[in-house]
Amino acid sequence: MQKSLYRRYQREWILVALLILGITLFCSRFSVFSRISSSLYDKVVSYTHVRQPDHDIVMIVIDDKSLARIGFWPWRRSLHARLLERLHRARAVGFDILFSDADWAHPQDDDALSGAIRRNGKVVLAYFLSGTAMQRPVRPVSGLSTATRHLGFINIVPDPDGTVRRIRLFSPNDPSYKHLALAMLEAGGQTAAVDRLRAHRTEPPLLIPFVGAPLRFPMIPYSEVLAGDVPADYFANKYVLIGAWGTGMGDSFPTPVSADTIDNMAGVEVLANVLQSAREGNWIRHPGQTMQSLISLAPVLLLLVAVRRLSPRRVLLATGIALVVVLSGTLLTLYLGNYWISPVAAMMGIALTYPIWSWRTQEIALSQMSREMGELNREYPLLGAEVAATDPAGKDRLSLNERVMQLRFGLNRVRSLRRFISDSFNAIADPAVVFDAHHQLTLWSASATRYMTSLNAPPLTDGLHIQAFLETIIADPVVCRELVAAIDHPEQAQDGHTPQSGVGAWAVHTDKGYEVRDCAGRDLLLKSMSTHTATGRHSGFILNLIDISALRQAERRRDDTLRFISHDMRAPQASILALIDLQQHPAQALPAGELLQQVKQLSTRTIRLVDDFVQFTRAEQSGMDFVPLNLSDLLQDAVNEFWAASRARHITIVNEDGPVCAFVRGDQSLLTRCFGNLLDNALKYSPDHTTVTCTIVSAGDFWEVTIRDQGRGISEHDQKALFTRFSRVSPGEADDPGGLGLGLLFVKTVVTRHHGDIRVRSAPAWGSDFIVRLPKDEPEESDEPSL
Repeated sequence: MQKSLYRRYQREWILVALLILGITLFCSRFSVFSRISSSLYDKVVSYTHVRQPDHDIVMIVIDDKSLARIGFWPWRRSLHARLLERLHRARAVGFDILFSDADWAHPQDDDALSGAIRRNGKVVLAYFLSGTAMQRPVRPVSGLSTATRHLGFINIVPDPDGTVRRIRLFSPNDPSYKHLALAMLEAGGQTAAVDRLRAHRTEPPLLIPFVGAPLRFPMIPYSEVLAGDVPADYFANKYVLIGAWGTGMGDSFPTPVSADTIDNMAGVEVLANVLQSAREGNWIRHPGQTMQSLISLAPVLLLLVAVRRLSPRRVLLATGIALVVVLSGTLLTLYLGNYWISPVAAMMGIALTYPIWSWRTQEIALSQMSREMGELNREYPLLGAEVAATDPAGKDRLSLNERVMQLRFGLNRVRSLRRFISDSFNAIADPAVVFDAHHQLTLWSASATRYMTSLNAPPLTDGLHIQAFLETIIADPVVCRELVAAIDHPEQAQDGHTPQSGVGAWAVHTDKGYEVRDCAGRDLLLKSMSTHTATGRHSGFILNLIDISALRQAERRRDDTLRFISHDMRAPQASILALIDLQQHPAQALPAGELLQQVKQLSTRTIRLVDDFVQFTRAEQSGMDFVPLNLSDLLQDAVNEFWAASRARHITIVNEDGPVCAFVRGDQSLLTRCFGNLLDNALKYSPDHTTVTCTIVSAGDFWEVTIRDQGRGISEHDQKALFTRFSRVSPGEADDPGGLGLGLLFVKTVVTRHHGDIRVRSAPAWGSDFIVRLPKDEPEESDEPSL
């Protein structure tokens, strides 16, 4: 499912990218938003390209003042001849006036103007290119055309919105037709500038970098120049443009720099701006249609690539940044490089990216939510009743809010399931810990916390490495390392592949797990189970720490029982069978009395062994009936029980005076047997004609019962194993009284179960003191000696 979702995401991104790039390309190729682009250009250029007009460019205008002094238009051409006589020092003179028709009323005026043009030698006359492709020139009358060496067209073609922003300097069909401004540059001797522009004649029309609002260039009334009010030296080495400015005369155009003014810009002033740009070569260029489209597509494509990995909030932020970058780049390119790249198409594509991509990703998310909810409902049928109540018909038409509410309900059910799993996990009696695929601790049960507390180990924390965890509970680091390797590669451990050491975790591997011993001496079975994600990828493992100490102890008891049955009990019975076999041969047969005595001794030994084993098992496992007991009476009863045996060996048992009442709570039969075993051992290991002393004293909240003998004593080495199972002191020696080795273990078990303790003081050839401490039942009882 994850791969399917990824493929759909990829498919949606490709479709969105193609859609947005197609819209951007369409807007760029077909100038859908040309008015917006033009308005943006007008605003930008009016602030970035304001500069000083060229002082070498002067306009002589036919204004209202000149019309009032000279008379109504049209004027006789002889006036223009007289004007040229005053401009002989000008660098070039250009007429923004068409002389396409002969003056039939004053034919001599054409001759006068032709002569003035020849004498000046730097006059440029205007003509007009007609036709849609500017292919038919409307030239001045023949006499004037032959008199001047320079002609230039004065076509000004506004953009579709009527604003003049660009100019074509050469005819698209015939490059020999050049603009009036270029003709003036040739007349003024600046042919290099014209040649540079001619090299780019096939480019689109150039954008005019207007110097500013209208009336920036010097304007001198025609009448003042004609009357000699302006000295001829003023026009020395200057480009002079002659055109109409008066009310109702000439042509005027809206320009980017005249948008905030009342008046439009006169055609002659437009020509002045074109002339200055031609001289300076600072035209505002713009790319061709193909290049414009590629430039517009580039930022949109970059944003589309970026949104694949961004969240909705960051997509919105990236969209805003992209818009600012594109607009800023356009401004900087125009300001620093005189290059206008319309940002409208790119900004449109960028602006559409966020809503369209958000729409599609939202649809993906909603679809995935519905699919996941369906999977969740199918996977957990126990929640079917709740699902039916919250899964309305027509769920594909749910709104975003309704689907969010549905998802919220589903998440609540998942949280409930998680709580159920968490409670179940914490209810596990054995410690359980969960590690991720990087061996980092992620989860642990309450029993694991209690287990670590019992070891006085640091508390468990997130991210704890499994090696550190194992070293906390197991002292041997080698075993810990090999345990980690065995958990990571259980198949090698099962196949018998062991590391170089051949010890540790591999040596204790079983079919059920790994058996180790912790720092507290408990036997543990570590069971490892791998965990996986919903897609089946390995995500970690769970470790169960199962305390099998009781099981191992039971196994040891079983082994001891088998040993007891197969050896200790079998030996006397085998001896009886041997005597019976011997008795069947008359030559080897024993007297009847001696035979019966031997059988009696062996049977008595068997009964004593069975009795010791049964009593120990009862002391270890059976329930006890705790009642108030007087230790003084119990001890006296035990002494009385062994009076005959001690008298036969001339051993004196002295029960020293102690408290009359020494109450404890306990099981009478077990405590009686306990003191009996201690007295029996004292008699067994004491030589004849010695004394066994019994005392009871108070020791705080405990009663201390001491049984002291004068026997051979116990070495310090033997004292360490004195209270262990089947342990006997100096077995096999000549004076060994025999036995199973359960007597003292029985005593320790009974004393421990009565919340007391037992210790021994002994040394070879000195005798032994066995001291039993039992908690008092009534601390206020009298400690007076008995009568």
